[in-house]
Amino acid sequence: MSAMQQQQQHQKKSCKSKRVRTIFTPEQLERLEAEFERQQYMVGPERLYLAHTLQLTEAQVKVWFQNRRIKWRKHHLELTHQRLAVLKQQQLLLEDSQPDVQDTNSSGTDT
Repeated sequence: MSAMQQQQQHQKKSCKSKRVRTIFTPEQLERLEAEFERQQYMVGPERLYLAHTLQLTEAQVKVWFQNRRIKWRKHHLELTHQRLAVLKQQQLLLEDSQPDVQDTNSSGTDT
């Protein structure tokens, strides 16, 4: 084995193992969602209490709330874009259905 291969093998062994993704139970998710509906930010003693109640770490609860806020913002941004598209469509339909109004001052004859 070359020195380069030995070094690469050593690096693989000494690297931190990849963080395991938390799989929440349906009951945990139901409670987390309910708390999120109540308030989008969970801090301090409330977060500690919730984590303890759900048998999760405070970090897991913190990260769940961060991710949930991102999901919420993305959803509301999509809704806003959809509403704007509908409004633009309605505006175009209104403009197309109205007869063209000619400028009454420019009747074609000079006075």
